[in-house]
Amino acid sequence: MESVGAVMLGISGDSPFSHAEFQKRHTLPFPLLSDVHRRVIQAYGVWDEERNVAYRSTFVIDREGRLRWSQAGDRQMVRSTAEIRRVLDVIRRLRAAT
Repeated sequence: MESVGAVMLGISGDSPFSHAEFQKRHTLPFPLLSDVHRRVIQAYGVWDEERNVAYRSTFVIDREGRLRWSQAGDRQMVRSTAEIRRVLDVIRRLRAAT
């Protein structure tokens, strides 16, 4: 991500303690932010009221804070290497256009 001038963050409604345990188990290369009050999750429209969970989602937000690209899916959706490459390509194209 740094090679394209981007930062990756994970956000969920889980507690900071839960995130710390998850990061220990999975050795994630990016920080996880806790949104226990679901303000960010709801602001981006990815809260599933019926199931009381957030959709797995990816957002590309530019330096001015504008949403440039997004993808939301089912909670069971798994992030793949191909998807990460696709997001990096989006970031590269956005940077080239500015």
